[in-house]
Amino acid sequence: MKLRTRFLIATSVIVFLTVGILSVAIYATVSKHLLSEVDNTLDSRIIAITESIRSRNNLPSTTSASGNRRQRNPLEEALLPIRFDTVTQVLDPQGTVVIALGQVDLPITNDVLAIVRNPFAQPIRFTVKIDGDPYRMLAVPLLRGGALQLGKDISDIESAKEGILLWLFVLGLLAIAASGGAGWFIARRTARPIQKLAAAAEHIAATRELTTTLDISGDAEIEQLATSFNTMLVALRSSREQQQQLVQDASHELRTPLTSLRANSELLERENLDTETKNLILRDIRAEVDELAALTGELSSLASDQRLVEQLQIVNLGEAVEEVVERARRRSGRTIDIHLNAPSNISLRPSQLDRAISNLIDNALKFCPTSQPVDVFVSNNRIEVCDHGPGISDADKSHIFDRFYRAVATRALPGSGLGLAIVKQFADDHDAVVNAVDTPGGGATISIEFSE
Repeated sequence: MKLRTRFLIATSVIVFLTVGILSVAIYATVSKHLLSEVDNTLDSRIIAITESIRSRNNLPSTTSASGNRRQRNPLEEALLPIRFDTVTQVLDPQGTVVIALGQVDLPITNDVLAIVRNPFAQPIRFTVKIDGDPYRMLAVPLLRGGALQLGKDISDIESAKEGILLWLFVLGLLAIAASGGAGWFIARRTARPIQKLAAAAEHIAATRELTTTLDISGDAEIEQLATSFNTMLVALRSSREQQQQLVQDASHELRTPLTSLRANSELLERENLDTETKNLILRDIRAEVDELAALTGELSSLASDQRLVEQLQIVNLGEAVEEVVERARRRSGRTIDIHLNAPSNISLRPSQLDRAISNLIDNALKFCPTSQPVDVFVSNNRIEVCDHGPGISDADKSHIFDRFYRAVATRALPGSGLGLAIVKQFADDHDAVVNAVDTPGGGATISIEFSE
């Protein structure tokens, strides 16, 4: 189901429920108010009639000159206005109508007879149908027995309620239709930029063209989504360019050892080689294979996203660096001094840290004279690896962290030019800063500083 269809249905349902609840509440409130007004009118008529009856001291005689028990209009003219808007009946203690005002007879129910027999009973109110017309009826007991019934035709009120109900129904339908149209318009306006975004994503997926830039305007959220999509495209474009550059550089770097391996293998095919020459060639081949293995490992490290491979852990920098230093001492037999000053606990990826620090120490050992120690300083959230070798020229300092970059003075030395690039990638993955400066007295110091 499309977004705009879901939005339209949801809006219509919400408005339908809201209008329905409001209509029921309005209808119930108006009905209660109208009946309350009728009840107030009946209460005022009850007071007037009761005062008139009390002024006569006794109920009228139950028999008239003509012998009939029921009398019409026996009260004085003070009650004359009442007859025009209410129906009045006075019942004697036996439940017989002794006074009747009005053109209809009010029904005498069991509840009314209970009031007739009990002068202390509570008044009752209810709505009845008389000759097809609705009447609101009130019955109250008389102190000396009997009851007073009062009824009022509420046909006009019922008609008004029906009219209100009809108008509420019509207005409800109009409100639902209007809300549906507004919901469809808003859904269409909202879905249009999303559809453009989806179309752009499908186009990019089909063509692999990452140079597309979305220019979508709309609500703040839509513009933010388009901006995020453009940012993602820039990141993907940069990643693809880096991958292409990595492949090109790797191809170039792999060409040299592969060419050497091919040349050495062709030499081994000669039949007039003596044993010593063959051994030298085999040693060269093993060295080339080792270089290829190291290069492959470093390329794999650069190509893989360690943020997805390894989870962050809280690591004490001093303890982690001490382990790397101890392994480097055993492997190289060189002097490596470590200096600790309140090392911090940092959230990082231990294996990636191990590789980065190993690369820094191996790089320092390669350039530091064997008579000089390599110094490693760990202070708070900062790691420094210092050597006392020839140092790094100012022209090379801004490039040493680039992939496959090798300074002119070091191109004759073994190495792939990826060690410091791996260190830079580790720093970037952990929001750290890597820097290279001169060591006092000669040499280079490379530092990694983590954010607080």
